[in-house]
Amino acid sequence: MMLALALALAFAFPQAQSRDCSATTDPRCPMFGDVNGDGQPDRVSVSRLGACRFALVVQTGTRTLRAPLRPFCDKPSEVWAMGFPRVIALRPMNNRPGLEPEVLMWHGASNSGLRFFTVSKGRLVPVRIEPEVFPRDEWNVGGFALAFSVHDCIRPHVVGVLSAWYSARRWTFEGTVYRVSGTAFVRVSLRRHHARRLVDTRQMWPYVAGDEFRHCGGIVRAQ
Repeated sequence: MMLALALALAFAFPQAQSRDCSATTDPRCPMFGDVNGDGQPDRVSVSRLGACRFALVVQTGTRTLRAPLRPFCDKPSEVWAMGFPRVIALRPMNNRPGLEPEVLMWHGASNSGLRFFTVSKGRLVPVRIEPEVFPRDEWNVGGFALAFSVHDCIRPHVVGVLSAWYSARRWTFEGTVYRVSGTAFVRVSLRRHHARRLVDTRQMWPYVAGDEFRHCGGIVRAQ
């Protein structure tokens, strides 16, 4: 299987063999996987259009699909040099054929911004988060001592989010479940409660075993 994939990539994208892109922060370095659901590998990368304008680019065997990327750009000269935005995984998030590119929009000391994209009606579009969050269509993953959140698949095409924050001498815990339906993460359940102490996350609902969507599967670039 791996040999067949390597041969397919070498035939379809000769430039893919020119450098090692298994572990890099260069946004131009591509990943390969079936994004449009036709059973053939596609080339997925990010291109820079301007100081703070970027595009997610998927090259299939017959056409090129693009979606705009507008990351937080306080210091334009540093964004591209630091490797943002870049594709870090291709995951089977919804029940449609093909994989969804996962894009790291930014990364701070303890938080990251993640967005997913999918092919719908021949177009590359962001996977929306409903109800809408800010920044739009973006997961804020991570946290620090007094506020954190974890995100992962709790079963196929279902994402659990567990958040906690400390304020007014008590912890607030919030559990949310999203079903990945076509082009959207749709919230289907929400629970919130308070406690004086931080409890073991394994005792909380929903039980989110990992973080950063690592149990959603797919093709992941080495970090």
